[in-house]
Amino acid sequence: MNQHSSRNKSMQAHWVGFDVAKDTFDVGLVRSFQHYPDTKLREIPAETFTRSPEGVVAFLSWLDAQGVEDEPVRVVMEATGSYSTDLTVWLLARRPALSPAIANPYHTSAFIKSMGVRNKTDRLEARALGFYGVERCPQPHEVLTPERRELRTLSRYRDSLVRQRTMLKNQMHEPCASPFVQKNQAKRLRLLSGDIERVEKKMKALVEQHDDLKRDVTLLMSIYGVGFINATNILAELGDLRRFTRSRQLSAFAGMSPRHHQSGTSVHGRSRLSKQGNPRVRQCLYLSAMIAIRGDNLFRACYQRLLEQGKPRMVALGAVMRKLLTVMRAILISGKPYCPLGITQ
Repeated sequence: MNQHSSRNKSMQAHWVGFDVAKDTFDVGLVRSFQHYPDTKLREIPAETFTRSPEGVVAFLSWLDAQGVEDEPVRVVMEATGSYSTDLTVWLLARRPALSPAIANPYHTSAFIKSMGVRNKTDRLEARALGFYGVERCPQPHEVLTPERRELRTLSRYRDSLVRQRTMLKNQMHEPCASPFVQKNQAKRLRLLSGDIERVEKKMKALVEQHDDLKRDVTLLMSIYGVGFINATNILAELGDLRRFTRSRQLSAFAGMSPRHHQSGTSVHGRSRLSKQGNPRVRQCLYLSAMIAIRGDNLFRACYQRLLEQGKPRMVALGAVMRKLLTVMRAILISGKPYCPLGITQ
């Protein structure tokens, strides 16, 4: 099924909005022909369930009792970390046809505000998310394979440890009147460094155990400026880059597309990155781009050309970051390592 026919099918489907919390999730069923404000929020059937596999079973029974058992139904929820991803896995295990979508909270929040809803409760949010599904028809969420989910957990844990270590190093540069505190800071620093080293070893062992993951990491590391940590972070956060039919879709998903600010003839703001995607991905691309522009390669040539055209340094660096991302997708599709001259072998 192509992208257009899939979207047409989603536009004909009923949508269940999920407001997900730690222990529960609230749902609101909006039928395909219902639109706000013609249909009031209070008219939308809603219910609360425990956020567990048993709660998903109870939800499916409730959904079937609404008279939509033989009709297309989809689910949409906001991104809430493991709360939403775990719920998506449980839903797909019981009823794959629901094709759950995990929407960017920035988009859903703007949509709900546009509805002029004065109150804020879990059930109202779930109902409003149902209308979001009917109006926006978001794409299904890509569920990561178990090894990529574990890799994401490890990489995020490593990032947390690195931030703690950086904070501690900054504290140790400040004057300290207590030898006891200094001794404990040094001990804590050694422990953090040891933990980071062990996590990285676990990440490498995990990659070695899975041929597909090992192949993709090796291909990404063939790009100048992309090391093991950045390669694994990109794959863990973005999933399979091959699923994007166009490079522009990938750039927009990662928050790397340019954001222009222009109004009339007097307002011409500076273009910036949209930054609506994953901040971890942007951090990895930034670090890789900073390394890439120091070498003798096409990335540096692109950077220098933009500077000669009068572009600010951060604009030029953002272009290199986007180029790195599109090259990553291209070599994964081709299955061939990146050539220093900028072509695949």
